[in-house]
Amino acid sequence: MSFGSAPKRRCCCFRRSAQNTTTEYVAALSARYHLSSGETLEEASRASLLVIVFLRHFGCTFTRQILRGLETLRTEAENHGARLVIAHMLSEGGEAKYTAAHEGVARIADPTRELYYAFGLRRGGCLELFGPKVWIRGVAALFRGSGAGPLAGDGLQMPGAFLFRDNRIIARQPARTAADLPDIHALFHGVRPDAEDRGQREGG
Repeated sequence: MSFGSAPKRRCCCFRRSAQNTTTEYVAALSARYHLSSGETLEEASRASLLVIVFLRHFGCTFTRQILRGLETLRTEAENHGARLVIAHMLSEGGEAKYTAAHEGVARIADPTRELYYAFGLRRGGCLELFGPKVWIRGVAALFRGSGAGPLAGDGLQMPGAFLFRDNRIIARQPARTAADLPDIHALFHGVRPDAEDRGQREGG
């Protein structure tokens, strides 16, 4: 399964609060958060369209699955004229051992998860984190070599993907379960892929 959902569609798995998710609040935060490449998120969004992928913790098998396919995601973003950025929950530099093979992809450290919340991403519940689909896809990911590791970040935090331009969110793709993976095509075109297609793409 992918993160795929129409850009303006809200995911029922999230209980969004109007507080701290306004355009103004996101804009204020983007002026404070810096990419690993040095510029602020605001500066980067004014220079280029961004695909921001918010990860779960680095020990999660699905995060490892995303990292294994990161160069493919980067290429897909660039084919749409966008720059790929990944956001994580460790302190700045703490992600280095997990992303060493992908130094060309900019990163944002968000240990307080303030940016996650500003983009509407919350902690998951039992079904989102431990439901049958998560177990099935988790076992499949393990057999495909994604592995799992110790907790490195908030284990309950849900992931998602967004298009961000000129300090504004222009498309959203919040995950419905912890097993959901980003779908760049769906993010840009607002097309939810068929469930079978999503399952086949899992594991990259």
